[in-house]
Order: sequence, then structure tokens, then C-alpha cells
Amino acid sequence: MRTLHVILLSVVLGACGGNGGGDGDAGIDHDAFPGDAFNFADADPNAPDAGQGGCDPQGTECSNCVDDDDDGFIDGFDIHCSSPLDDDEGSFETGIPGDNKDEICQDCFFDGDSGAGNDGCQKYHICCLLQPNPCPADLRPDQFDPAECVVSQECINNCGAITPPGCDCFGCCTLCNDTGCVDVATNPNISPDCTLDQLQNPDVCVPCTQNTECGNPCTPEGCILCPGQDPSDLPPECTDPECPELQTPCTGDADCTSTQYCSIGCCINRVG
Repeated sequence: MRTLHVILLSVVLGACGGNGGGDGDAGIDHDAFPGDAFNFADADPNAPDAGQGGCDPQGTECSNCVDDDDDGFIDGFDIHCSSPLDDDEGSFETGIPGDNKDEICQDCFFDGDSGAGNDGCQKYHICCLLQPNPCPADLRPDQFDPAECVVSQECINNCGAITPPGCDCFGCCTLCNDTGCVDVATNPNISPDCTLDQLQNPDVCVPCTQNTECGNPCTPEGCILCPGQDPSDLPPECTDPECPELQTPCTGDADCTSTQYCSIGCCINRVG
């Protein structure tokens, strides 16, 4: 099987509040997971992209046209790459100083920085993602009000456009392996030891509930692939993989504009 990509979030200690910011097909055959590079057009997956959206050989690990962790997946088709700013292709960490450090108040993970003020997604408590499961004591559930699990229009506009298929704006992602698909809070602070072969272990890969206001859910029944799937996992009536609304299919950055990034086979907006 071939995989794709996923990610994670950020936060600020202290109370959250205000308006900050499913299961897929089980039983699918992924006998070579992770396997050969996923590519819709059967092009050479090791060849650098060309054209107006081509990747940068001098860029980060997730934008340099190189399989830096030798797992068969390059840049946006690697399940560990959250954006072209991500400089760690081998784990759910991003390699960005100051990122993935907070534990309570979630920010837009995909903009590559933490904290409030630039995207409108701040103050979304991590316990919002963990519902309906009990929120662990070390995540300060006493400061959590479920009524505040809403996001601003600013967050939807800014973060939704850079969120890959299969994830919400705060890093709750639908991940798939040879056993099936689950929604996992892939924040290294919440699921630090989560690996693809542990997806069905809730003690290691903590389950989450995606925010329905901000994000781009994957729907295999609607021909939209989840991270960890390839076109063979789609129903027979899907002749080609599709993308969430406002996103277009791609086989590499060259299929996207210069302001976009090819992530899980769909063009998403680049940060900055």
C-alpha cells in the first residue's frame, strides 16, 4: 500500500475559551504499507517536479523533491509532511522551532507556528478534539467548556485553505493502515509514540473527533482519499480520486500553482 500524509498542532498553557480556534474503509489490503511512492500518473516518483509549482531542491525536507526518510514517499505524499515548511519528513514533528510545543490551547497546526494573533484559530482547547472521551487530568479539563468548541470565520478562512484532505484545522486526522481507518490526534504532545502500525491502539494513538467547521474531511465513499490510502481503496464507481471542495487533484507540485502545495493528491494553499 502507499501512504500519504498527516500532521499536528500547537497550544498555549492556561485556560482556553472564546471562539478560537470517521472511520474509513476497514479491511482494505495494504500488504506493502508503506510501499511504493503513490503517484496518480505513473510518473517517476524520484524525479524533481518541474513547472510553476515545482518543488525546491534547496527547500525543507517536505519540499525538496527528496525521500529524506527513505520510506518510499516524497514531500506532500509522505504521511509525516504537514506543509512545505515542515522540515522533518520522518516523524509527526515539523522541525520548526517553537512548533508542536503547547499542550492545551490549539492553534492552526498547518501554518507552521504556534500562538495567537495571525490566523484566528487560537483558544481551541485540546479537549474539544478528544470528545466524547474523558479529557485527561493533565490537560486541565476544569478549564474546558464544551460550549466553547467553536471556531471563528477568520480561522476557517485562513486555516481551512491550508489543511490537507483527511484532517481538521487542529490536527485531528483520519489515518489508514492495513486494518482500517481511525481519527487520531496526532499532536506529538498527545500521541508521542503513535506509529502507523499502532493506529488501532487508543492508548498509543489517541482517538479524536474532527471539528466539522474547519477542515477538509476525506470520504472514500465520495472518492476522496484518506491519508494512508491509494486509488485501489476507492469504490469501483470512482474512476479517479477527487478532492475536497475548492481543491484540485495533483500528482506533484508541478500540477499546482506557485502558491499551492500538492498534499495527499490535492492542491492546498501554501503558507505565507
